[in-house]
Amino acid sequence: MNRLLIASLDRFGPLRDGVRDDLMTCSQEARFFEPGQVIVPAGARSRLSLLARGLAVKQQVLPDGGRQIFGVATPGDLIDLGGLYVGLDHEVRALGACEARMTTAHELRTMLRAHTNLLAALCRAVLTEAQQQRNWMVGLGRRTALARAANLFCEVYWRQTALRLAGDGKCDFPAVQADIADALGLSVVHVHRVLRTLRDDGLATLRNGVLKISDWDALARLGGFDPERLRPQQDPSDIASRPAGA
Repeated sequence: MNRLLIASLDRFGPLRDGVRDDLMTCSQEARFFEPGQVIVPAGARSRLSLLARGLAVKQQVLPDGGRQIFGVATPGDLIDLGGLYVGLDHEVRALGACEARMTTAHELRTMLRAHTNLLAALCRAVLTEAQQQRNWMVGLGRRTALARAANLFCEVYWRQTALRLAGDGKCDFPAVQADIADALGLSVVHVHRVLRTLRDDGLATLRNGVLKISDWDALARLGGFDPERLRPQQDPSDIASRPAGA
């Protein structure tokens, strides 16, 4: 069960100095969530929580009940990195049925004291997440409504394709129009028009929790999608030392 955690962290490594051994033997509590349930509440401290199955969203809820979604989590993502040293300033909510695996805060602190390499990997994971969120911020401020939706759909599909959870232009995306509105900073009525335009233009459709992309190249151009913004940050010294083609 811990192999997914190791694979997830190794993307930001590589992990060294016995970190894998400690990660392989650390406890992981498996918890299951129904659609709409909060997986990690605001204010939580990091427990090294891993999304093992399903899709989730990162969101901030305002006092008046409004919310802003600023990230989609896919399997293999560490979903509470923002609470590594301070209380999490947002919550993580299940879009569909989800499974999360959580290591205790005590074990996490013990491993961080023992392995500076693990701390470095987590820092790179935080930097990768920040880079992804800057892309969302640019979209909210500078992309048209159509381009925002196109970029979001490309991200959701590309990330699941990288995990071999999608193919043939189709992937799970159990979001309703209100979710998309809160992710793109639009009204539900505007989202309805945007989805209809993407459908009528032969680019993409979202129906019954399934995203179908009919013209990837055109959708990516419309959204200004750049997959490099989603790739994990890695140790530059390790990248420089790899043989050509590795």
